[in-house]
Amino acid sequence: MVDGKRIPIQNIYYMLAYAYQTLHLSEYQPLSTEQFDNVTELYAAILAIGIPVLVRGGLMKEYQTVSNQSLILRGKVDFSASIKQNALVNQQLVVNYDEFLEDHQLNQIIKATLVYLHRHQQVSKKHQRQLLSYLPYFAKVADVKLSLALWKNRQKHRQNLRYEFIVEICRFVYEALLLSTNNGEKRQQHFQDDQRLASLYEKFIFAFYKRETNFGVLRPQIKWATDNDFTEALPIMQTDLVLETAGKVLIVDTKFYSQNLLSRFENSPLKQRSNNLYQIFAYVNNWPAKAGVTVGGMLLYARTQAAMQPNHRYEILGTSIMVTSLDLMQSFAGIKRDLLALANNYFA
Repeated sequence: MVDGKRIPIQNIYYMLAYAYQTLHLSEYQPLSTEQFDNVTELYAAILAIGIPVLVRGGLMKEYQTVSNQSLILRGKVDFSASIKQNALVNQQLVVNYDEFLEDHQLNQIIKATLVYLHRHQQVSKKHQRQLLSYLPYFAKVADVKLSLALWKNRQKHRQNLRYEFIVEICRFVYEALLLSTNNGEKRQQHFQDDQRLASLYEKFIFAFYKRETNFGVLRPQIKWATDNDFTEALPIMQTDLVLETAGKVLIVDTKFYSQNLLSRFENSPLKQRSNNLYQIFAYVNNWPAKAGVTVGGMLLYARTQAAMQPNHRYEILGTSIMVTSLDLMQSFAGIKRDLLALANNYFA
């Protein structure tokens, strides 16, 4: 939600697709022309296409330790458990062994999301039936209750990269569920919703420039340019995005607020957010200096519905600082045009 107005659902799809690098998958292309009534329906449509892709490639499996009473020796014998369970009475032993199973965390997340969405009132009957039809593929996967801990504890590695987009969509579904069932104030809900969109906005801008331009696209931490190398308790300067060519560097910091310009008092003039300006100025002035390389900064806000938007360029101590905004309410073709123009105008 930006200043009380929702970003078009179609643009949310494109932002998700760029952020999680799925536009190269031809299976998702039909969604670029389909119209959605609500964002939950969009998530359901993405899963309806994406889950068969996972199934065709084979659901991921992991080795897990299984404990059973058995007449056949395999794996390791657990004598303590054998005695406690009275397995010896039946001439059996408790054995522990590894099996290659589909019942792991990522598949559990997907199954739980399918169960939730196929009953959701905002999901069309078409997509409800599709999602329900995929549940048999997860028959050997345990039922779990969705919680943020499932995402926090997951480990990323090469084997589960193809799951990343689908699992992130499941997270968006779950966070939307939290908002819809939250009994707190609306202000808290909007704050949480903005946080989720702010994170997507940042990832989208980075992925867009990575995919659509030939600039060097980085996300480095900047070290403080201290005179004595003492940096204890100094905050980390983590960039959102850095664009590079042979002779120029542009440090970009994305911002997502309900108000981009602020007034100190009622009816006083609108001003830039001072903490944001201090931040980008610190980034630029602590960037390692190289002969012949010009360094500039840009604050890139998501545009709100306010009449006045940041559109300024400052020259401060020989440093160029741009403060501008991107209209996410326009068509995606317009978003793409504006993002390319912002970078090209600096590097021209």
